[in-house]
Amino acid sequence: MIPFNPERIWAVLPDILSKFPKTLEIVLVTAILGALLGLGLANWHLKAGTIRQKIASHYISAMRCTPPIVLIFLVFYALPKLIEAVFLIDINGWPKGLFVIGALTLLFSANIAVTFEAAYLAIPKGQTEAGLVSGLSETRTFVRIILPQALVVALPNIANNLLTLLKEGTLAYMIGYVDIMGEAQNIISRNLGNYGLETYVAVTLVYWAVAIVIEGGSLQLEKGLSRYKGQGVEVKS
Repeated sequence: MIPFNPERIWAVLPDILSKFPKTLEIVLVTAILGALLGLGLANWHLKAGTIRQKIASHYISAMRCTPPIVLIFLVFYALPKLIEAVFLIDINGWPKGLFVIGALTLLFSANIAVTFEAAYLAIPKGQTEAGLVSGLSETRTFVRIILPQALVVALPNIANNLLTLLKEGTLAYMIGYVDIMGEAQNIISRNLGNYGLETYVAVTLVYWAVAIVIEGGSLQLEKGLSRYKGQGVEVKS
């Protein structure tokens, strides 16, 4: 057995960092698409007693109970067969990153929908009513009064969801997508299984750095929005 060699950590780090853009692409695109879908799901889930509420509820429950690796396999292996059988379109040649983004978007949207809904419900309903009474439209009331306060409430959970997404993205190599983790596996293979520990330590350092940036950015944004916390509209009688 080859002894642990700390110098190998820094030797493999440039190769691992070369795939960082692919990891970043997965996280950013998934976060944007998932947030948009999650916003719609949260809106549906708030409509109590409707068909939309039931659809959103079942979707959120199903996604949150599905292991990420299982969903990635389903999207990568089963979805192309379903589309080919129904629409006669072959998507097997599509980039693997699209399947990873598709699977993680489904997961992320369910988790972020819960975060959005909880943040919205945390704002007193009187805030909306006060905004409307003061002459603001429903849209402007939401954008100027509700949204800033809801963001302050939601930011810690949004950051947690992004960190979870970052970790779930490491499973992309299971279908052959070469991101940071995929490159780490390639490096270990090229070394005939040697220096695996050093390679994984290098990967860990990269993910730690990204996690610190996400947490730090969240804290700074939360401080910037803290002036809206508890701020509302007072109706003068």
